[in-house]
Amino acid sequence: MKPLLSLRDIETASNAKIYLETYFDRILASPSPRSLRRRAAERLIKELSLGPAEATRCWEEWRAKETEYLRRCRTKLHIGDFDTLRIIGKGSFGCVTLARMENGEGGVLAVKIIQKGVQLKKGQEAHLRAERDLLVAGEGSRWIVPLVASFQDDENLYLAMEYMIGGDFLEFLIEKETLSEEIARFYVAEMVLCIEEVHKLGFIHRDVKPEDNFCITASGHLKICDFGLAFSGHWAHDGAYFEQQRWGLIKKTQARMDGDTIDKRTGKALARALSTTAPTIPHGERVLSWRNKCGRRRMARSIVGTYQYMAPEIVRDQPYDARCDWWSLGVIICEILFGCTPFDAENREESKTKLLNWSGHLAFDPTTYLSQEMESLIRSLICQKEVRLGSTAYRINDASDRLPNYVYQNDAEEIRAHPFFAAVNWRTLHMQIPPFVPNGLLDETDTKYFTNNFSSTNASGDEPDALQVRAKDILLRDNECGEEILEARKRGAFLGYTYVRPGNVRTGKGLLAY
Repeated sequence: MKPLLSLRDIETASNAKIYLETYFDRILASPSPRSLRRRAAERLIKELSLGPAEATRCWEEWRAKETEYLRRCRTKLHIGDFDTLRIIGKGSFGCVTLARMENGEGGVLAVKIIQKGVQLKKGQEAHLRAERDLLVAGEGSRWIVPLVASFQDDENLYLAMEYMIGGDFLEFLIEKETLSEEIARFYVAEMVLCIEEVHKLGFIHRDVKPEDNFCITASGHLKICDFGLAFSGHWAHDGAYFEQQRWGLIKKTQARMDGDTIDKRTGKALARALSTTAPTIPHGERVLSWRNKCGRRRMARSIVGTYQYMAPEIVRDQPYDARCDWWSLGVIICEILFGCTPFDAENREESKTKLLNWSGHLAFDPTTYLSQEMESLIRSLICQKEVRLGSTAYRINDASDRLPNYVYQNDAEEIRAHPFFAAVNWRTLHMQIPPFVPNGLLDETDTKYFTNNFSSTNASGDEPDALQVRAKDILLRDNECGEEILEARKRGAFLGYTYVRPGNVRTGKGLLAY
């Protein structure tokens, strides 16, 4: 019997279903971003003690700006709206360009260009959604690189962020080689606040390292970025959710799909794909309430990250939680003080071996001064997760016989209370003058702190044979329909990706942010 739907029809229907579920989950979330902006305005007007006439004028101005903002959200951005200056970074995702909007709004931006085709073939759809959602959730955060806008076209996703003119922390560290404990205290304290901010938003970073993940602002402070491996436990950030949507329809319609030559020869990939089963939603249960109740993951499982900084529980393929980020911080501290990580090796396998036997490889350079407080901090971070700093919240939860959770918002309290940070004023740290402030800059587009030189100004970020990678999803490998399905997925997989950062309204007595 001929199937009712073609594979392309199934892809289109799956994309529509995914969009509707994620859209309504987002707008039904309480409170909504718009209500938060209104509450912020109410708070500020109250704090300014404005009279009735002035308060009314401020509200009228706020409504006008809110209307203008909503109109801007409906305006489709395109990469052609930006004047690309130069490439400042490249990676497996694509590239990062320095750019400014042609209309002059938004200042100088770092635009991350992510190739849809390559990332969809690698099965990164959930990770890309998580990265964008974390940046949106971090709106207004002091410690997260600010997202100005996210948008897409048929080939790429774009994340336009404020330009961190001081470069990444690793470049600074390479220039200085090592830092004294006093200077290290400042940067490690700011890293603690950066990681804490990610945890407060309900995410694990999972790739905490000095390269690309901590950027230096024009004032010399740190911000955390690059959330391509972030984990939130939400069903919309789980690759299995997308597989279940697509394969559920394939099973129902009995659509035929053969895969590529290797699939046809072995038959194993098809059998594994057909074994994918979507959980049954009980009759009468609302889809979103059921997903939010039963579809959230309690622990992370994927083996991701950079081996030198990965916690051993990840390498052992055990369920893990946000304490893995604090292990990575301990490794970074060693790198700051000694100039190398404890588990550095010639290749991944050697790094893995060292990590699995971490206690035998955690050694300190005897020629480098190390206070008792600093050594205590390092050993309290590079240790088994059950006794790692930040574990108190997890032990309390375990003792209450509740299900474990992958992150607790207060897990940094124990770290901030460590004796090494006794002299740190956490409340005013962001106002202190950092040990290093970017200097000698020609203008706001200066890239002197980005040492890599890229000969090409091509903003596509294409690498040779990048699109020839064998797709993880057998649907995209299908010899007959794979390319057609990929094009349909590029058009429909990221509906709802667009975001524009709210602006500001200035009152006569202060700044009314919304």
